[in-house]
Amino acid sequence: MAFLIKTIWGLLALCFMISATAAGSAAAEDPGPGKVLILCYHSIQPQARSGDPYTLPQRRFVEQMEYLHAHGWQPVSLETLLAAREGKQRLPDKAVLLTFDDAYRSFHDFVVPVLRMYGFPSMLAVVGTWIENDPPEDLAEALMTWEQIRRVAADPLVTIASHTYDLHRSAQYTLQGNVGAVIGVRAYDPQSGTYETEARHRQKLHDDFKRQQDLFQRRIGRDPRAIVWPYGAFTAVSTAVAAENGMQMGFSLDKKKSGWAHLSNSGTLNRVMVINEPIDLFIYSLKQLGADPAPMRAVQVDLDLIYDPQSAEATDRNLGRVIDRLVAMKVNTVFLQAFADPQGDGDIRSVYFQNRVLPVRADIFGHAVHQIRIRGIDVYAWMPTLSLVFEDEAFNARFRVREHRNGQPKPSGSWYRRLTPFSQEVAQRVAMMFADMAAGAQIDGVLFQDDAYLTDYEDYHPLALEAFAAHMGRPISPDRLTDDDALSEQWMQFKTERLLTYTEQLAGAVRQHRPEAFFARNIYARLLTEPWAEGWFAQNFDLFLDGYDYVVVMAYPQMEKARRPISWLQDLAAAATRNRSVSKIVFKLQAYDWERERWLSDALLLEEMRAVLAAGIRHLAYYPDNLWEEKPHLPTVSLEMSTRNTVERE
Repeated sequence: MAFLIKTIWGLLALCFMISATAAGSAAAEDPGPGKVLILCYHSIQPQARSGDPYTLPQRRFVEQMEYLHAHGWQPVSLETLLAAREGKQRLPDKAVLLTFDDAYRSFHDFVVPVLRMYGFPSMLAVVGTWIENDPPEDLAEALMTWEQIRRVAADPLVTIASHTYDLHRSAQYTLQGNVGAVIGVRAYDPQSGTYETEARHRQKLHDDFKRQQDLFQRRIGRDPRAIVWPYGAFTAVSTAVAAENGMQMGFSLDKKKSGWAHLSNSGTLNRVMVINEPIDLFIYSLKQLGADPAPMRAVQVDLDLIYDPQSAEATDRNLGRVIDRLVAMKVNTVFLQAFADPQGDGDIRSVYFQNRVLPVRADIFGHAVHQIRIRGIDVYAWMPTLSLVFEDEAFNARFRVREHRNGQPKPSGSWYRRLTPFSQEVAQRVAMMFADMAAGAQIDGVLFQDDAYLTDYEDYHPLALEAFAAHMGRPISPDRLTDDDALSEQWMQFKTERLLTYTEQLAGAVRQHRPEAFFARNIYARLLTEPWAEGWFAQNFDLFLDGYDYVVVMAYPQMEKARRPISWLQDLAAAATRNRSVSKIVFKLQAYDWERERWLSDALLLEEMRAVLAAGIRHLAYYPDNLWEEKPHLPTVSLEMSTRNTVERE
């Protein structure tokens, strides 16, 4: 022990210069109340391990602790977080929680003595079966024994958390053989060709959490109060089951977050993975906390063009070609079609994932999402909201949107054949489809299709009229909705709000499986320059900005018959940014002129992109993309779509 203490003090002395020279640097952004930085460490060894970024050498770890100590960071414990969440105390400024996964022996031998010198609390996450039985062979070092875990658990600065009993592993979850974290996916059984049901998944989680509880009681005499999700994967179901088994807080690993964990997100708090990097990069990352995320560069991709009904192998080759193109372009986001529309008529009769609602054209969406995401690209499921045609034609006829033009209400003749958002039967059925999609694909978000609209002649479905009458507190006749200007204004707002509520119901179904998913919604360009057009679409730009993570403006000058596309886009961008933050606004340009049935020239598309960016828009997307015709031209479009260029520009 004397040698260890001497080694630690030697490392602290080496860090003094770093502490002194950095003391005058700018402090990290004030996190404000209810925010905490949670760092995730693994093995801490005398030397770095080649090819292992998650193992830190001891000197680097001590450098980091010294920096935190010298610059006012306030390490807190799990108990402090629980008390702060309950309103019993306030988190200190620059609060930080130090967490250590997997119970490596170095935590006992080196980390705890170092943290004790600083008075820093910490949390250790233990995988039960790894200590009880043989751990995986590829771990960075040996794990602690139960005796060592009991010893550190007795330290008032150390909290022991669950890392599950035996769920720190992967399982196949797609037909094509992709694997994902057991907790975050519904397992696929290739023998039976079936997917795990929610009930079976829930029972599996319950059995594991209960077994871990029993083990902790037997080995260290206490129950775990927090769960550290393996690989950072969790769902609303896993969170609920964990709470049923005494877990008061969960911890994830989401690299897309800003770094701060918010106690308002009471179920699970985000952690930041610490990797072996020079101290100046560690300091830089702390100073970047709360900074705006990188600008979005997105391509909207048709799965219809990838799927080959004659051959699964050909489909996979096509997918590979698309991914190669996306990687070469260096985009960071894909809006991926999850539904099938081979006829291009907008009436959705089948989808590309297993579900309980519509026929499955091919079970390939989850596989495509996986293959794109492992290249570091976020994937949003591009999904319809109302333009669904179920096999039950009586259901379709019963709930179709109604229009009212000089007579009795009748089924709408609009291009999208939509169902009324005022029916809970419709909402529940569509939400079930969204839930099934999210259960089978590890999506980062959802893009709501532009079929979520109602014209000024819609929706005169009896359920809609009944809902509005209840809202107004008196009977309302269809004719009055067009004759009475004041009532018509209220009717317009009521429809707009109903569509927002409807899509939030769909988002809620997604969050059951992807709690941290983002949600984007398409909006027609006229709503920005002509706000009164809300009456024509039941859409409102400012309400969208309040209600969604991103608003995707369909900035299609050719579709809108703009005679001067560049000027039109500049005016549109000016309208979008007037007195508004640009953090949620995405401009999606058209790469194809559907009216003239030809691709835009690459030079024009690039000019449009640059005009939009010069006008202050940060997030950029385009649609469509065609790998067969290699349109748009990759070297040209990459000049603005490449995320490398956006980083260099900023």
